[in-house]
This record gives sequence, structure tokens and C-alpha cells, in this order.
Amino acid sequence: MVRPHAEGFCYGESDFESMKRTLNSLKSCGADGFVFGILNRSPQMSCDPNLPWVDVSRNKQLVQLAGGRPCTFHRAFDLIPESHWENALADIMECGFASILTNGGPSGTKATESMDKLQTLVRYKTQLQREQKIRGNRVPEIIVGGGVRASNIGLLQSITGASAFHSAALVASKAVTSAKEVSDMKGGIAQAWEADKKAQ
Repeated sequence: MVRPHAEGFCYGESDFESMKRTLNSLKSCGADGFVFGILNRSPQMSCDPNLPWVDVSRNKQLVQLAGGRPCTFHRAFDLIPESHWENALADIMECGFASILTNGGPSGTKATESMDKLQTLVRYKTQLQREQKIRGNRVPEIIVGGGVRASNIGLLQSITGASAFHSAALVASKAVTSAKEVSDMKGGIAQAWEADKKAQ
């Protein structure tokens, strides 16, 4: 992840320069993808209500600097009010991001608490895909994260319609990824996809 500090997602010029250096350094070490996101505003800032949430110019510069490696717009997206998601999705697409990682709500929210919102976001993405098919633009994939586990991944997929998920796959007693949890999640998503096929 390319993030100069944990104080939010609005960055000054020195932060932006640091992000460019970090991205170049990671690229030279063989990184095959990057995760970042820059906003023009935050819920704590009072600013022009017409100012877009996503900083298209600087995000686009970083995506171009990635040199074709896929970039994910991270959970900075979760700070954007739902009423602005449609425009933000179009802006993120314009930047060239391959995907958006979101839990559908504010920090600390689990994806299972925001399934209706995530479903709306996936619907926006699908609608934008139809519109962009003619133009040949790639619409970012929605990656659902935030408390995703084997016990809820099938439900998340069937309700939200998302096809990509992110999980640390940690078990409560350990701070390492559990191979069994990963395997169980794969099984859960396969079952959900199979159920969707039968329902169609």
C-alpha cells in the first residue's frame, strides 16, 4: 500500500512526492500491483460542495507511474458519502484503476453491515460497464473487504453480486493467515456462484 501517513487520504504536495518515490521504489523491487487512493476532501473538511471527492489528477499520475501494473483504489472510498458513489466510480475509472477495495461504510464497519450499499455500488458498476462497453473503457472491479470470512462470503456474494473479495483470513486465536480459512472461503464462494447459476 502506498500511503504516506494514517491521518486521512487528503495529501499535501510533500506527501504526494513521497507517494511517487515509494511507488517507484516498490516498482524497482518487483511489485506487481499497487494500492492507494487520494481524495480532494474528507468528511472532516468544510470545502466547496462541488469539489469532486476523488483527486483525479494525482491518482491518474500515480496509476501512470505504475507502468501498467494494476492499481486498486483502497478504502479511502469508504469516506465518500453514498450519494456521491456514482460520480466517484466514474472518476476512479477515469484514473485507470483496476479495482476498488471497500466495505461499503465508514472505517470499522464490516461488509456484512453494508450489504445493501455494496449491492448498490455493484449495480452502479454494472450499469457503467454497459455504458463503457462501446467506448472500450475498463470499469474497476468492486472488491468487498472488511470482516470477510468463510462463514459469510457466500451470503456477501449472493446479496451484493460482487465477484471479488479481500480477507486477511485470520482466525481469532492467531495473527497469521489460516490456510483452512482460505480454503473454506473458496468453497463458500464456489457454492454461492453455483446457487446463482441454478437460480438463473
